[in-house]
Amino acid sequence: MNKRALSKVERPEATEEMIKLAQRTQGCSYIAMAQIIDVDGEKILLLNFFRRSELDKKKIGAAFRTFIFKNDYITQDLASTRVKWKTGSLKYILGWEYRDTKKNGYDVILASDSDFISAQHYMGAYLENGDSDIWGAIMKFQDEVMDNRLKSRHKKETDKIDKKMEMIQEKPEGFEEWAHESAMEDRRYLVYEAMGRRRKTAGYCTYCKKNVMIDAKAVQPRNRKRGNCPNCGSPVTFIPKGYFPAFQMDDKWVCLIQKIPTGVVARYFHVRQGIWKYENYKEKFAMRELCRAFLEKDEKGKIKTDSYEWGVYKQHGLPRWCPDQNRVHCACAVVYTENLPEAFEGTAYQYCALDLYQRKLGCSQIPVWHFMNKYPRHTNLEMFLKAGLIKLVGEIIKERAYDINMEGKTPEDILDIPKKYISILREIDGGVDELSLLKQCASDNILPRADDIIGFCKRFGSDDELIGVVNAHMGIGKFIRYMDKQISILPVGKEPPCHAAWASPGAYSKEGLAKKKYSNLSRDWMDYIGWCSTLKHDMDDRYVLLPPDFGKAHDRVMKEYQAFQDEKGRKHQQKIEKAIKEVLAVTANIPAIRMKANGLMIILPKSGAEIKEEGQALHHCVGNYVERVAKGETMILFVRKENEPDIPYFTLEYKDGKVAQCRGEHNCPMTKDVKAFVEAFERKMQEEGGGKTPVKERKAG
Repeated sequence: MNKRALSKVERPEATEEMIKLAQRTQGCSYIAMAQIIDVDGEKILLLNFFRRSELDKKKIGAAFRTFIFKNDYITQDLASTRVKWKTGSLKYILGWEYRDTKKNGYDVILASDSDFISAQHYMGAYLENGDSDIWGAIMKFQDEVMDNRLKSRHKKETDKIDKKMEMIQEKPEGFEEWAHESAMEDRRYLVYEAMGRRRKTAGYCTYCKKNVMIDAKAVQPRNRKRGNCPNCGSPVTFIPKGYFPAFQMDDKWVCLIQKIPTGVVARYFHVRQGIWKYENYKEKFAMRELCRAFLEKDEKGKIKTDSYEWGVYKQHGLPRWCPDQNRVHCACAVVYTENLPEAFEGTAYQYCALDLYQRKLGCSQIPVWHFMNKYPRHTNLEMFLKAGLIKLVGEIIKERAYDINMEGKTPEDILDIPKKYISILREIDGGVDELSLLKQCASDNILPRADDIIGFCKRFGSDDELIGVVNAHMGIGKFIRYMDKQISILPVGKEPPCHAAWASPGAYSKEGLAKKKYSNLSRDWMDYIGWCSTLKHDMDDRYVLLPPDFGKAHDRVMKEYQAFQDEKGRKHQQKIEKAIKEVLAVTANIPAIRMKANGLMIILPKSGAEIKEEGQALHHCVGNYVERVAKGETMILFVRKENEPDIPYFTLEYKDGKVAQCRGEHNCPMTKDVKAFVEAFERKMQEEGGGKTPVKERKAG
């Protein structure tokens, strides 16, 4: 397509017949001329489009023209002074509308029969059996061209994808059997009849497809309880027949990792297993590969992930491998471990111990996507896996381990606890919560038992503050046993002392509700211990630390503590009042304090209580100045009307030899008469040398 040659083609002008046609034609926007021309030895259909509204004004220039080749087309905008090209089809340039309910009408007509014949001859391949729908044929041709253009653009990207997919090997023999037998091992069921008082009951194993008899007394089957099939010995989940759904659907992701010349590829398969209850527990198993993640080294030697999904490419064409658009959520999967040593040999993952990670968790899904991306940067994950810290590795991978120094070289540097505490963490396969508790124990120089850490974490989570208080007074196991006993004797339906431990059952799972009770009861105990310490109780006395009836002891000590605080406050207030009286006695000797003028007067408060009452009446914060007045840091005076000396009006603060502020109700500023009175008071005080006590600080009210 030679655009320069096309632009040099002579631009036609409208004829008198076309102008007359425009004047008598209604309902279309364009009139077109069609002719077959020769450009660079190729026959081309040239369509010139004239606006009917312009022809009506006797303007004879075309608006635009379209050159149609055998396999392509292009449109030139003639309204522009510069050469301007458009690649859109005529259906978007012209527009079209419904003429009636049955046929489509285009917003253009051909100028003459000769134009129609030229267009019909050139577009004959797109017209069927003498069909006269020229514009329909042109639209069909242009749609085909646009489709080929799109395929050509897409092919550049899809060819790269296809070349990458050629590196993928065939699935290992027995992979699908592994997915059914091993990856879905925990999705086998034993459906049993309701037992009543019978010693044995009938059941059906969905794995071995056999009817079995269950010894109800020995096995004690319950809904969703795990056990083994009496016939095949396979691990199964017991479900009463009445609770088994009509269609039981289970699904999982499984991951197959294979070696490629540039690194490794992780292939993610979605596995589905369906069981039909009313078709004699017929089972259907299916597996589809939906994602592939290529992990290869870039130019800098770093591992980069290039992932793809199975889907419809660009919403066009048949399903195929497409660039990842995050529609497939397969981050956690069961990893096929049989080929991992071979797949990882010579790669950055050679010693990653991913096979060990998966074997430790059996058929549970692991965060393999996160592991593959994080391991090259944190190779010490291998050390944790080989040490048996499986739970901790999972939390590190999912970015939940905030206090771990992954840049450390040794386990002690990374976990920030001594070796003997790391041994306990390994023994219990602890995670971040258990690590937090062990850090506190190490700080307290207490070496706990592994069972105690497990029990504490199960009940109270990672409450290191609580375990620190417990370590200071008793053993962790002793505290756990005490809390278990107190939980068991709490009155049903009644809240414990303060913290509403009996939370709404609907808000939590059974385990969550139990943990909430323990958490809230421990908060009450922490309050209780704090009160006992303040009241100088014997903190070595077992009956003080762990009273037999905690609820009663809590309420009793709470009342003692409140009384103590009230008495402490009362004594403090008495001390302040005494100091205020001494200060006021000195201040009362200043003549300016008795000043009266223009219907206003100064009143000296008699006590701290009066200052607080003034603040409450005028809704400002002068009540907070009582202690400063007692220390002689500032002076508070009342400005009153002479005819209403008992009604609060304005409050004045005087210090550093001047009026610091004077506020009325809701901190309003002084009125003109009050301002003049206060300025006169200030001058008089300065003349008399009053109120020169050194001031430490002041905060405005």
